[in-house]
Amino acid sequence: MNEKDWTIVDILRHSRHDWLNKLQLIKGNLALDRTDRVKEIIEEIVIETQNEAKLTNLQLPQLAGYLLTYNWDSHHFYLEFEVLGHTYNLEKYDELIKDWCEKFFTVLDQSVRNIGENHLSISIHPTETEVRFFFDFSGIITDTGSLSEWLKSSYGDEAIRITEVNVNEQELTVELQVICD
Repeated sequence: MNEKDWTIVDILRHSRHDWLNKLQLIKGNLALDRTDRVKEIIEEIVIETQNEAKLTNLQLPQLAGYLLTYNWDSHHFYLEFEVLGHTYNLEKYDELIKDWCEKFFTVLDQSVRNIGENHLSISIHPTETEVRFFFDFSGIITDTGSLSEWLKSSYGDEAIRITEVNVNEQELTVELQVICD
């Protein structure tokens, strides 16, 4: 999970808060007779829940806890993720991937404008031989130099490597490849 040690009560409180917000959106749109929007909200909830289930099925408990609770703390960007394809047991790589993501998110958080809409989407593509993470950031990056430097120096070993990086003041894309043996 995040650096903070969440208690069961903290987790339940945050989860309940998130669900109440979603229910309020549905309730408000029903009151305004916006049934099409209610259907969209429900579909978004279904997709989000399916992605959470797929993430936990990858057997990456540290990474899953970190990603699932990331938006509960104050950060300069909003995080969302999706898991595409089949799920595989990637438990062996859990700590490695979680540590890399934690460092990357810290550098990114320090490199973006602290106001405005900054958004990071992660697509996770697991196969039997590798798992690829596609990070797609949109927002305002104030320190492209530090971010680029960290990405260039972060990993290049046999198990985990960055295969693509594009960065400018409004967007960032990174492809991370984890080789499974």
